[in-house]
Amino acid sequence: MQSKQPVIFEYDNYRLYLRDLYAYLKGSTSHFSYRYFSRKAGFRSPNFLKLVIEGKRNLSQESIERFAQALKLKKEEAEFFRALVHLNQAETIDERKHCAEQLMRFRPFRRIHPIRRDQFDYYSKWYHIAIRELTSIPEFSEDPAWIAAALMPPVSPGQARKALELLLGLGLVERDESGRLRQTDSLITTGDEVISASVADYHREMIKKGGEAIERFPASKRDISSVTVALSEKTFKEMKQSIQRFRKELLTMADKDKDPEAVYQINFQLFPLSKEFKKRHEE
Repeated sequence: MQSKQPVIFEYDNYRLYLRDLYAYLKGSTSHFSYRYFSRKAGFRSPNFLKLVIEGKRNLSQESIERFAQALKLKKEEAEFFRALVHLNQAETIDERKHCAEQLMRFRPFRRIHPIRRDQFDYYSKWYHIAIRELTSIPEFSEDPAWIAAALMPPVSPGQARKALELLLGLGLVERDESGRLRQTDSLITTGDEVISASVADYHREMIKKGGEAIERFPASKRDISSVTVALSEKTFKEMKQSIQRFRKELLTMADKDKDPEAVYQINFQLFPLSKEFKKRHEE
């Protein structure tokens, strides 16, 4: 039972908000039910709210307005609810990123999640992560001009300066006893709806840079290869797990390297090139 009424600005998934709100209203109002809500919001299906919460139905623009009115959301809450639905139901990376940016314009959301804006920004530019890794190189200089020129492709000194401020603010780098910047063990979770929108854009940018590397670097300075194979669902899952294990092995190798000389990007891609054809099982 939800003893306290949920605050919508605490959520980044509208279905979870509706789930908790339903539990609260069900417990605090004896007559509240899925059927009562449908009647109040003007839906024919008595279980429409339940289907939405379970992810079996999406909300149309008209349904969003009906929900906001039936739930008696205040003006700013209703606006946030609309933005949240659009984020969760967005079908493309660009749509998700745009919706996430809209969500972070709401002051109550930023107040409850003060670090979320910086976390979003962290993945919004490829060089933020590269600069963090650059701090582990013995020759690293905190001079923005040095950092800007050290990256390939280079960025501007202004971008490098802002990146350092962001990394320090997030606690992803810190100063040691001598005042030199170094990496911390802090990690940023990428599981929530808002940050994942930025992460998806980051992956797309890095895949693009992988393609550019073919022209930018000689073969001795890169390793780019691919294979095309036909797989069952079972083998696909096994390969995906193998990639995940190998990625962890590479991170362990990098962690043991005490004398890094450059920052490298390692990409893994495993994706379909055809429709999926399920076998017909004989009875």
